[in-house]
Amino acid sequence: MVLERTLATLGISIALTLCGCGGGAGSATPGGNAGNSASNGTGSNGNGGNNGNGNGSSGSNAQTTSQTHVLTADFLGGYAGTHTVSATQAATVLSWAEINPSTGNADSAAGIKTMAYIDPFRQAATDSLFSTDPQTFSTNCTGVDITIPYGSSVLYLMNPSSSDLQAKMNTWQAAQLTQGHIDAFFYDDIDTLYGVPAYPCGATQNSWDSANASFIAASNNPVVFNGYAMDSNSAQLINGTNVVGGAVEGCYSTTSQPSPPYTTGTQWVTDANLELAAATANKLFFCYNNSAQDGSHNTALRLYIYASFLLTYNPASSVLWDTFTTPSELHVFPETQLVPTNPLVSAPGSVSGLKSSSGLYVREYGTCYFAGTSVGACAAVVNSDPSTSHAMPSLHGTYAHTFTVSGYGSLDGGTTSLTGPPAPSTVPAETGLILLP
Repeated sequence: MVLERTLATLGISIALTLCGCGGGAGSATPGGNAGNSASNGTGSNGNGGNNGNGNGSSGSNAQTTSQTHVLTADFLGGYAGTHTVSATQAATVLSWAEINPSTGNADSAAGIKTMAYIDPFRQAATDSLFSTDPQTFSTNCTGVDITIPYGSSVLYLMNPSSSDLQAKMNTWQAAQLTQGHIDAFFYDDIDTLYGVPAYPCGATQNSWDSANASFIAASNNPVVFNGYAMDSNSAQLINGTNVVGGAVEGCYSTTSQPSPPYTTGTQWVTDANLELAAATANKLFFCYNNSAQDGSHNTALRLYIYASFLLTYNPASSVLWDTFTTPSELHVFPETQLVPTNPLVSAPGSVSGLKSSSGLYVREYGTCYFAGTSVGACAAVVNSDPSTSHAMPSLHGTYAHTFTVSGYGSLDGGTTSLTGPPAPSTVPAETGLILLP
C-alpha cells in the first residue's frame, strides 16, 4: 500500500488487529466460537478454525445476535491512524486496525489483535531489513542491485530466495514482539514487480511467485499479505503456509480504474472472486478500498462498495477496510452494522453464479441483522457495469425499501435508514443497492 510504504520509508512500524466481536448465532468470528445468543430461534455453535478463522450457522428466525457488525479494519494510532479515538472506543465498531506495536498490549486488551507492517522486498537504506549483505539483494544479469525510484528516495529490490534476508526478517519480528502484543505480520507488495525496471536475473513471474510463497512459509509468525489481486499466481498465495489472509488494494473502489473511484467490469469480478476464494481457503479477505473520498459526500460509492462486499460475503473471512475520510479519522461506517445471514444461494465458485438474466448481480439473505437485531430478509444488488443500466430481476423475497446512509463514520454521528425509497425498476451503472422489507 502506498501509505504503508511511506510509513516504512520513514522507519515507522505499524500493526494490524483483529477483534473477537461478533460471535452470536449466525456466525463465528476468526479464532472464536459462535455462541447460542439467538432468542426465539435455534442457534448453532460454530467452531474456530485454523489460522484464526471460524465458521458457524445462523439461528433460524433468531431475533437477536451478538454480532453487531461485519469484520472491519482501519488504522488506529501510530502515524496514519486516529489519535482522538481510544482503543476501547474503537473496539465497539472495529475488528482490525494498523497500530504501533508499542500499543499492542492495550489494543489487544480492548479486543483488538495486532500485526506489524513491513515491505520486505522493497527496502530503503534506512529500513529494517536493509544490510550490506549482498545475498539479500536482487540483481540484474550484470550483478548490479535493482533499484526502484520512490519519491525522493530509492528502494532496493530484495531477494526473497535469500536465507540471510529471511533470518533478518525473523530477527526483526522477534524485536517487534518485545514492544507489544502482535498476532501476525503484514507483508506489503507481495508478488508484484510493479515499477521494477527489470526482472532479477533469470527470474520469471512464476519463479518470483514461488520465492514469495517460500519466504512467507519460512516466517516464524502468521502473515497477512498485500498483493492478493496482482495476478492468478498471487491469488494462489492465499493457500500458503503461515498465511492467515490476503489484502486486495482498491477493492470495489480505486482511483486507478477507468471510471474512478468505482471498480467495475472485469476488475470488479476479480475482486468478488478473490473474496469467494479466501472464504473457501478459510483465510481472511481484507477488502481495502483506497479512493479516500469524503465520507459524507460519497454515500452512493459507500453503498456500491458495501453491496459488492455483501454479495460474496462470508462472516468469518470477509473484512471491510474503508478509507473514506471522517472528522474523528476513524474510518468505520454505520452500514457495517448490517449483517446478513442465511443466504438463499450458497457461495458459488465464481461470482458469475450470482449474475441474473438482466445483468445485475444479486444475492438474497433469509435473515439480516442491524446492530444485532433482526430486520428480516435483505438482498444485495450490484450493477458493476461502468456505463449500462440493467433491469431489476424477479426476486425471491418482497422488498419495499432500500438501505440508505448519511453523514460520516460510526463514531462521528453517521446514520442509516432501513426504510429508504423502493428500489428502481432499472438500476443505473455503477450502483449498489441493499434491499429491505
